[in-house]
Amino acid sequence: MSTFPRLPGAACCPARDRLNDVIRRLMGQPATRERAEQYARLLERWAEICPPDGAGWTTAA
Repeated sequence: MSTFPRLPGAACCPARDRLNDVIRRLMGQPATRERAEQYARLLERWAEICPPDGAGWTTAA
């Protein structure tokens, strides 16, 4: 679960929160080409599950 406070009125998005946790764990690993590729894939997934208005990007990992 995310440790960041939610914005007032922001709807809960468990899928986004889980993905954010995965991104945070990934960024704790050594910087490698594989990590960069995985990060790019995770950001693509993030874009798919966030609202089209971009509201979810304020809490990106």
